[in-house]
Amino acid sequence: MPLRILMYSTHFPPQYSGAAKQAISLAKMLKRMGHHIEFLTIGRPELSRHEVVEGFHVWRIKPGRGRHTEISIWKNMFLFAYNRRRDFDVFHSHGAYYINSIVGPIAAILGWKSLVKASLAENDLFGIKGSITGMIQYFFLKMVNAYIAISRDLAAEFKQSGLPADRIHHMPNGVDTNRFKPVPPSEKYHLREVLGLPAERLIALSVGVFDHRKNIGWLMEQWVANAALHSRAFLLVIGPQSREDHQGKFYTYLKELASNNPEHLKMADPIENIEIYYQAADIFILPSKSEGMPNVVLESLSSEVPCIVTGVSGANELIQDGTTGYLFDLSRPESLERIFSRISEVDIKSMGVTGRKMIEENYSIAALAKKYDTLYHNILFS
Repeated sequence: MPLRILMYSTHFPPQYSGAAKQAISLAKMLKRMGHHIEFLTIGRPELSRHEVVEGFHVWRIKPGRGRHTEISIWKNMFLFAYNRRRDFDVFHSHGAYYINSIVGPIAAILGWKSLVKASLAENDLFGIKGSITGMIQYFFLKMVNAYIAISRDLAAEFKQSGLPADRIHHMPNGVDTNRFKPVPPSEKYHLREVLGLPAERLIALSVGVFDHRKNIGWLMEQWVANAALHSRAFLLVIGPQSREDHQGKFYTYLKELASNNPEHLKMADPIENIEIYYQAADIFILPSKSEGMPNVVLESLSSEVPCIVTGVSGANELIQDGTTGYLFDLSRPESLERIFSRISEVDIKSMGVTGRKMIEENYSIAALAKKYDTLYHNILFS
């Protein structure tokens, strides 16, 4: 039975957001299954109130002003939903933060069902019940029909918060395995030529926002200071300027660092067909300090590119040390250097094949969409 789903994401394109990126990927699969999906997000002065993004209607509500901005956001969100109360069955929030928790009461008032998906460990639910806002968040979340935990760590956080255990569902993120797929060696070398990358060196890739949490700046500094970690590897980093970096000072610093060390690394802007960078790479590095279930690791493994990651939430489920990649300790940078000193082309090929097989069996976006379809129907008709 086709359903009508309103998805909410605080940040949405053209703003870079991993949660929104995953939401759009899921929505495309749900749309193929016959469901109708529209998006609701927070507006910005330079953006229109309504537009169509990748085939989906996107509605932007006015942001709040003053000390308690959430009051204005919640009011505008409710007014939008009330005016469209006959158009939707499910209110699905990509995020379980304080602001997002309002989907529970709104859906209950309008006769819809609701889901919230926690996107970042030790973040979405941080401080729940520990303050007045935390108590409000807890009260609102108790009205939500299903909680989505994209990692085992987040499932544990939901349980520890005291929310109903029977509503918690461990459903990791998914990846489009038809888009993110390996290419033959001849095509890989052709892509390197097109992208201006060295043909014969090992290419290490890192993708993400240039902010404190993603920590790619630290990786670049380590790479330069230690001459590519005393290896022949070349580092390619891709990502946008952080929303936190308002003046662009950190972004500019990293650009200069890359341009001054072209023999060791290259910094590139994000592109729509980001998959070609994965296909040109040999190995992926995730130096993050915190995650939920990183899309970039899913995309990398799906592209048959093994990963070297910190043991953050989600990544610690995807990477089995020595099987689909390697784990390293941020507090001991030399552990990353040791990995590069011993890794071989045979290791990379073997781990890449194993990782791709694991993704196909457990993390495809098509399989995830079927799980959501089942969950939507269960909460609607149980």
